[in-house]
Amino acid sequence: MKRTTDHKSARRPACAVAETTINRLDADFRLRGQVNDLCIELFDRWCDRRELTPLVYLLHAWPILPSTPQAVEALLAALRELRIFHAEALDDLDQKLIEEIQVLAEC
Repeated sequence: MKRTTDHKSARRPACAVAETTINRLDADFRLRGQVNDLCIELFDRWCDRRELTPLVYLLHAWPILPSTPQAVEALLAALRELRIFHAEALDDLDQKLIEEIQVLAEC
């Protein structure tokens, strides 16, 4: 009997690890979805205004590929450079959308 109890207790941490991994994957999936929605909005805005420079920066790191582990970080880096080197091409709403992406990524 003791052996059965030990076996069950040995499996609990593995289950907890699996649940944590699933939760992390689910959170990552949701993060990518939210970031993708904001990028679509930026893409549409910049296409409508024919803002080529911001589009180049965005398209350098977006769309986010699911197989790329640091995809959101690469997107953040591209948008950070855009804000530093071409702030004049961004209006207030563009800045706000980029900030929302940064806040989501920090969570």
